[in-house]
Amino acid sequence: MLRFVVLALVSALTLSAGCKSEPAPPAPKPPEAPPEKHIQAVEPRDGGQEATLTPTFTWRLPSALGAPRLVSFTLLEFGQTAQPPKPDAEGRQIAFASGLHDVSPTSLDPFHPPAGVVLTGDLRDSKQLKGDTWYRWKIRALGEDKTEQAGFLFRTRAAEPGQGK
Repeated sequence: MLRFVVLALVSALTLSAGCKSEPAPPAPKPPEAPPEKHIQAVEPRDGGQEATLTPTFTWRLPSALGAPRLVSFTLLEFGQTAQPPKPDAEGRQIAFASGLHDVSPTSLDPFHPPAGVVLTGDLRDSKQLKGDTWYRWKIRALGEDKTEQAGFLFRTRAAEPGQGK
């Protein structure tokens, strides 16, 4: 009986010392977002409607482009139509900006362009875009060994709050 008590006591001590279990495997890392391969519209959004009449255009350049050597912006006007223009439709160019790569490679306020940006076209003399009108904005960026370009469509709201048409 004593042997049984000693065996039970040794077993209890062994169990109380704890069996070391293997450490839990590390939690898997969340997958990293794949690098963007193309220029992305931030604001105004591609296909967006009810955009402000005084937008600041903002975009993201793909990381694969590296540091841009040239960035240009083009704004085309399509008019007041119920349906968006077809992808191959040609609008009237109302603004072209160059020199963005040095001072503002990812955004442009065409109504207050930063120093160093050359802005040409009818928009220079305007205070806002036309209401309820379709526009396409394009970005062209030249990297060290790669060129990217993209176009984004949007429509302005009928009028800014507190303004007439």
